[in-house]
Amino acid sequence: MKKYLLLMMAVSILSGCSFAQADANLETKPFKTAVEKPIKKNTDVFVPNPQVADDRELNTPGDSLSDDKGEITLKALKEVNKTFNLDGIEYKVKEIKLLHFIPAYSLIDFFHPYTHDEEFDFVKIGVEVKNHSSESYHFGPVAMVNINDTIHKTWEDDFYLEELHGEILSGQKKQGNLGFIVDELENLEKVEILSGDLVDKDKKKIGEPINLVVTFK
Repeated sequence: MKKYLLLMMAVSILSGCSFAQADANLETKPFKTAVEKPIKKNTDVFVPNPQVADDRELNTPGDSLSDDKGEITLKALKEVNKTFNLDGIEYKVKEIKLLHFIPAYSLIDFFHPYTHDEEFDFVKIGVEVKNHSSESYHFGPVAMVNINDTIHKTWEDDFYLEELHGEILSGQKKQGNLGFIVDELENLEKVEILSGDLVDKDKKKIGEPINLVVTFK
């Protein structure tokens, strides 16, 4: 019994020492508090287009998917990733796709100004524009498109309507897509893109349009 009491006393003493040491550690090493970091605005966040099914996962011709906007099928793809610099404007053509689209019934009326077909092919051009200058400009990434040397489209034919044309402020970045409906194509052979002029706030032209020819093989 005596040995048991001595053992209990020893445990109590050791425990007291441990708690005392823990308290000392808390005093000498205070808890770290989380530092709130400023949130950077992510300009690369994907915003779904309200008119067209999301084709980002379509990377091989023949791939298709369906969502609430309709059924979309990839027919051709060209990774371009060509960058141009124009008086502080960085302009990049990222990719070009030929897609076949069957819109959902609820979107039929939207497409009537562009086509009366219930399903159609279209050429989609992915672009990105950054203004690295201290000035604001007006710029259109795709003013005209020449497809297979036989189909001619202008920016007014674009049905993606992602507001990529117009004023771009100092430090601003725009990215998105433009879509141009075409008659059904067996093959996409060539896409020629002509950008708009670079114009300053006084409507003075300060840069020639960019011309890019992309061939498909």
